Amino acid sequence: MKKARVILFALLLSLALNSGFAQGKWGKDSTQCLMALNNLKQYHESKSFTEAYPELLAALKYCPPKSSVNMYIYGQSVYKFLAEKATNLERKKALTDSLALMYDSRANYFPKYAIKAQTYKTYDLVSLGADDEIVYKELLKTVNLAGENTESAILVLAIHKAKDLMDKGKLTADAIMDLYTKGLPILEAQTKSADAEIKQAAETAKKDFESLFAVSGVASCENLVKLFTPKFDANPNDKDLVTKIVSLLNNGGCVKEDLFLRSVESLNKLEPSYLTAYYLYRLYASKDDNATAIKYLQEAIESQGSNDQQDGDYMMELATFYFHKYKNNAKAIEYAKQAVAKNSSLAGKAYMLIGSIWATNKCGGNEVEQRAHFWVAVDYFNKAKNADATLAEEADKFISTYRQYYPAQEEAFMYDIMDGSSYTVACGGLRETTIVKTRK
Repeated sequence: MKKARVILFALLLSLALNSGFAQGKWGKDSTQCLMALNNLKQYHESKSFTEAYPELLAALKYCPPKSSVNMYIYGQSVYKFLAEKATNLERKKALTDSLALMYDSRANYFPKYAIKAQTYKTYDLVSLGADDEIVYKELLKTVNLAGENTESAILVLAIHKAKDLMDKGKLTADAIMDLYTKGLPILEAQTKSADAEIKQAAETAKKDFESLFAVSGVASCENLVKLFTPKFDANPNDKDLVTKIVSLLNNGGCVKEDLFLRSVESLNKLEPSYLTAYYLYRLYASKDDNATAIKYLQEAIESQGSNDQQDGDYMMELATFYFHKYKNNAKAIEYAKQAVAKNSSLAGKAYMLIGSIWATNKCGGNEVEQRAHFWVAVDYFNKAKNADATLAEEADKFISTYRQYYPAQEEAFMYDIMDGSSYTVACGGLRETTIVKTRK
């Protein structure tokens, strides 16, 4: 084994000398550097980490910092092994600090490995029981460095440590909310990843992340309003701040707070979007300011940022709003049909609404004219269950109910109206052509 290492070292040294790197890559003490690196590699491969330790020290002494990334990778393994075995707390801490230095050096001298080095440095510090404040600092550094590529487990660890530190009085509620507003969008984006493994991990992590935030005690509406009202009042045009406030209050179910309304209005001026317009619709609708609510919902629909599916959902909501709030049947049907044109998956829901509108429509005239609107209602309930099978049971109940109100066959006959013939129903501002249906 020793003879083989000597031969391999001689070959490496010869290559280095012939390549002109002896005084460059391997430094002025190239012989000692290459020997140490070779021995370190051999011991590392055989997992003889105790024997590898002096060779690591020699490599760090004689080799230039940028000579070999493996010097730091091997160093990580050696120091982690020794730290895990250490029983003396002071020595364990010193070895853990040296391990951290290996990761930092790897990231510093070989930047392409920076994110990976920082990430695994953090995991190792956690596993070795490093001080919570140090670990939390490294977790934040990892998130800031990796950004959207932050591993989901890092974010869960970060908020867990943040909660522990806050409970000990070493961290403020503000810091936890900053972490939450930074981490949640990263996890949400990862739950939509095309990589199944990343997606599954992110879905689990997101639940844990949100649960830990919820139990942290900082997410109450009262705390959020108390913390952010003075900040908003001081900087109402700070887009990042306003966006954070809107996100926290919305996710915390604090949409009835005055601060939420003011923040959304501010955000809608700073960066108008279909989402801010929709938020404002919901807010003003909850305050029964129907005219303003409709204005913002229409603004959301007309926004360039929303897609057809989103527009369809909003149109369906607008149709329902017109029906329930304004009793404007014509507008309600108009928007329900537009919703289907934008998003065909809404057909069942839209036809159920239109059927309900026709069923409750009031019509005058003779015995047939007063009841003809039930024919149209049943037509739409049938269309609804054909478009969406999940609505079949509900639609059948309505069909069974409203069939009872069909005019009797003899009543229709008195007006020269026959089953199966075409008939146009016009009343209450609505008009629709249907087929005559009577009770036998």
